[in-house]
Amino acid sequence: MLVDERFASMFAEVVDEGSVVYEIGCGLGSLTLPLSRVASYVFCSEIDPSLVKLLKECRGGMGKVDVVLTDAVFFTTSKSRHVVVSNTPFYLSSRIIAMLCRDASLVYAVLGIQREVGERMLAPPGTSIYGRLSILTQLCFSVEKLFTIPREAYKPRPHVETVVVKLIPRKELSPESIEAVESFTRSVFPYRRKKLSTGIVLGYGLKKEEVRRILSESGVDPDKRVDEISPDEALSLALKFSLTSRGLSTPRG
Repeated sequence: MLVDERFASMFAEVVDEGSVVYEIGCGLGSLTLPLSRVASYVFCSEIDPSLVKLLKECRGGMGKVDVVLTDAVFFTTSKSRHVVVSNTPFYLSSRIIAMLCRDASLVYAVLGIQREVGERMLAPPGTSIYGRLSILTQLCFSVEKLFTIPREAYKPRPHVETVVVKLIPRKELSPESIEAVESFTRSVFPYRRKKLSTGIVLGYGLKKEEVRRILSESGVDPDKRVDEISPDEALSLALKFSLTSRGLSTPRG
């Protein structure tokens, strides 16, 4: 739990005044109070019933706040434009990023995440920490590192630092495109150090000749390693091999 009020206030300072805010995992309300001072409304999700009860009892001093008992990953947002804020539970970081990619009404998100997760989000192709999270994040968002929160600002004290990032939607991907990217990276990244053509053959169970044809026609070197493909290449290939794996032909030439 974040106990240093200075850093809680820094979260709120990033949010534009008058925004509709969805806070994921409000806990004891350490972020909820400062957010309520700048937002026009705060919708707050929490999975612990006892914390929801406590927050509802003390929300009188928080302005317009609505506390909802729900799993953050299934937090349903409205169609109105909104900002998402979360001092993100470390184990949920990847799932929350995937959820935000599907949020068509998102203006931006401000997330406190484990430092190592932030590094993976920003990692370039070919590095040891580049992977599925890197590709999905970089396809969906421009990522801006805002500030770092030391371990001492939390109780109990975590083992790692927290970095706060701002995610600004980069391009709107259809739900089908996101599913295709997740499926493609899930299939081929277990073979991250193998040639791309080999990783796709192993991941999809396709014939090598067909795989190399599609890669060649896509302008992607079949001999580059799986972890060297760019996010945009991953998206293009994900859509092509989604068709192929379902028995649908991909355009030739």
